[in-house]
Amino acid sequence: MSRDLAHVWAQELADAGVRRIFGVPGGGPNLDMIGAAAEHGIAFTLAHGETAACIMAGTFGRLTNTLGVAIVTRGPGFTSAYNGLAQATLDRYPLMLVSDTVSQAAAPRVGHQRLDQVAAAGAIAKWSGTLGSHEPAATVRAAIEVARAAPAGGVHVAFDATATGTVAPDSDHPMDSPNDEILRAHELIASARKPLFIVGEDAVHHHDVVRQALSGVQAPIMSTYQALGVIPADWPSNAGLYTGVKADSPLLEEADLIVGVGLDSIEPMPGGWPSQAPVVIFHSAHADIGYFGGAQLVVGSYAQTLPARDASYDTAWSPTAGNDWWAGRVDALVTDDASLTPQNLVLAVRECAPNARVTVDAGAHMLAVMPLWPADEPNRVLISNGLATMGFALPAAIGTAFAHPGERVIAFTGDGGIGMVLAELEVLARANLPITVVVFNDATLTLIKLKQEANQGGAGAVNYARVDFAGIARAMGVPSVTVTTVEDVTIACESMGDGPLLIDARIDPDHYTHIMKAVRG
Repeated sequence: MSRDLAHVWAQELADAGVRRIFGVPGGGPNLDMIGAAAEHGIAFTLAHGETAACIMAGTFGRLTNTLGVAIVTRGPGFTSAYNGLAQATLDRYPLMLVSDTVSQAAAPRVGHQRLDQVAAAGAIAKWSGTLGSHEPAATVRAAIEVARAAPAGGVHVAFDATATGTVAPDSDHPMDSPNDEILRAHELIASARKPLFIVGEDAVHHHDVVRQALSGVQAPIMSTYQALGVIPADWPSNAGLYTGVKADSPLLEEADLIVGVGLDSIEPMPGGWPSQAPVVIFHSAHADIGYFGGAQLVVGSYAQTLPARDASYDTAWSPTAGNDWWAGRVDALVTDDASLTPQNLVLAVRECAPNARVTVDAGAHMLAVMPLWPADEPNRVLISNGLATMGFALPAAIGTAFAHPGERVIAFTGDGGIGMVLAELEVLARANLPITVVVFNDATLTLIKLKQEANQGGAGAVNYARVDFAGIARAMGVPSVTVTTVEDVTIACESMGDGPLLIDARIDPDHYTHIMKAVRG
């Protein structure tokens, strides 16, 4: 019975274009699912941790424009996957988390590992339900559609062949905004003297249309972390990154209209909204825009709602206002210090591998990486923004490497983030993936330390002992090197072959004081 259900599930995944799944099996139904997937041409990658498996899967789904699938066992397997499911939901990655469960037939007598997994997942997923005997194919199809529908996110399926099961709800198909609301938005843009555009996460999935519509804009265009690359770095209107911090405020305060394209409240830092100007936000689906004050939301296809490329953009901005603004921000970040600063580490790696795909962990190092690694296409630089979780970069790099075979991937991580997913280095060695892991090793939770005040635990709350990550990587089969100078980094990067490499970069955390001031104000 379990195997029959597994084959129904696998067939629907194959029909949806899924070609690889990830996970940590626990026997029984898990292995039936993996076996059924293999018979339908779907490969399996064994991870060490369930959250890491979810991040690998969600990243793979996002980059292949399909669905990420992670398989875990009941009880501790499910609870260990919780952060990965939350990451998919808040970062808008399409993920199906499949867990086995104490079966409905056995539940009256089995308390071991019995949890209400459907209810627990429902708190952080777009949908959570049971795959059972009632219309299983329809349940899987509906769950796939929910996970992929904008905004994408995580769904959870409890696999139980003894249960009737539940059918996932239909995805919302929002009503498009009426024409008069669209025209009112166009009139606002046409009449603005200093409109400022901010491109957000949803625009990634429609970047061709968005890029065409905004190519005629003579006004600064900022991008959120997740939308980096929608607007090419060399556009004179490209005003770099918008993160919702104090350093962004001068440009927002100068604008007389804020125009969001695909913008989502998950993306900015949770501070105040500094602009008093009107706000209009275009989005392909109903979105959470509460952060942006009393914004007008325009819903519908960007091809139908955004002003045409030849619309009037007769603004008071100079043609290069965007680039000028961002160049000043970057200049303030880079210093004349020739030592191995976080900035110089990023620049040295970029010099060696300018075309690499990049994943970035949460932590102080991201404040150096994100401004200093430009992108001309979306999804070239990935970061956990909505959840902002540590331990993202390495498993995301693994998902990226499987999605784009043969391309070099750089995973930028801190010692805190890599410590959470160290075991996944074995996956790099086993699969011989072309991933370079760059560890900003300062033995400190630096971003937290920068926020720390008196009577908040002192050094014991934020400092680690120095760890030899290069030695650990070598023990796990990953070539590695320890670097202390920019020249060391260059030599290490030039040694990259077709497989993995770990660069253990010894960084002085004092450098981050300047970075924090330059990037966040």
